[in-house]
Amino acid sequence: MDFSKKIINWYKNNHRKLPWRENKNPYYILVSEFMLQQTKVSQTIKYYLDFIQKFPNIEKLAQAEEKEVLKVWEGLGYYKRAINLHFFAKKLREKSIGFFPKKYKELIKYKGIGPYTGAAIASICFNEVVPAIDGNFYRLFSRYLGIYNNITSILTKKIFRTLILKMMDKKNPGIFNQAIMDLGSTLCTPKKVKCFLCPIKIDCFSFKNGTIYELPVKNIIKKSIKNRFFYYIFICNNSKKFFIKKRFNKDIWKGLYEFPLIESEKVLTLLEIRNKIWKKYKIFSKNIIYQIKHKITNQILFIQFLNCKMIQSIQIKKNLNNFFGISYKKICNYPFPNPIILFFKNKKII
Repeated sequence: MDFSKKIINWYKNNHRKLPWRENKNPYYILVSEFMLQQTKVSQTIKYYLDFIQKFPNIEKLAQAEEKEVLKVWEGLGYYKRAINLHFFAKKLREKSIGFFPKKYKELIKYKGIGPYTGAAIASICFNEVVPAIDGNFYRLFSRYLGIYNNITSILTKKIFRTLILKMMDKKNPGIFNQAIMDLGSTLCTPKKVKCFLCPIKIDCFSFKNGTIYELPVKNIIKKSIKNRFFYYIFICNNSKKFFIKKRFNKDIWKGLYEFPLIESEKVLTLLEIRNKIWKKYKIFSKNIIYQIKHKITNQILFIQFLNCKMIQSIQIKKNLNNFFGISYKKICNYPFPNPIILFFKNKKII
């Protein structure tokens, strides 16, 4: 029995039962693949179910406002994925109702759909013979074939693609891709491998030679961690409204909403914070009411929330012209970054 038959037989009996696998609806696969970028399956399932309930088809997603989409995505992180997914839906609506690109080369033309996501959709939904190569593929095939080439190099990626394409099941490319995904996620894992349960262990180079944890070879230049210091200004006026605005800049949390902000490259004393807040917003800051350390990719955010007070209501127009006031009841209508959600919960606002 050849490689592809072994893993497909294994998959039929051992595959993970995931909600987006219940049928081959390309929209369901699309949403799941966008969510699974940079996120574990266990974290994705609830968000996926909530998202599909809110936007059951691509037409509903296209009709939604960006803030609605981001609100359902709130807490999952990497929000650019949600923006790109929404953009894709709107682009399809412009073409025609019911249109969905079926070919790999058509799919990867859209923002946010890279080689892996495009291949996953094309193979699973439309049976195109194209390998959906991700970290699971590189790890499994490096070990199985004994490949010591650096998997981050372009040349190595081309070699892998050629080899995997030859080994793929041409009749069931979608099942083949999903079988490798599940083998890599459950048995051929980075640590604590379960080789004795693996259907291809007999022919595996690393199993036979005891080199499981030597592969894959991945030479990555580590990026330095950047520290950022955020000082959020929580202002509640006489109407019991606090002030927020949408983040538009090409930075973290684009599309989400936040309080007035002072950002610094270094930690500030309370006096320095107060001076900066007064200089920028002409707002009197009282005290720090909440603080949190938040880690994201290559960044650590040290965030403090300050309770502030406006001297005169005219300051709203003069110094907070980009902000607008919302009541506590309206919080659920806007998507916020995780640190602000935690602030709301800590202060028992939601």
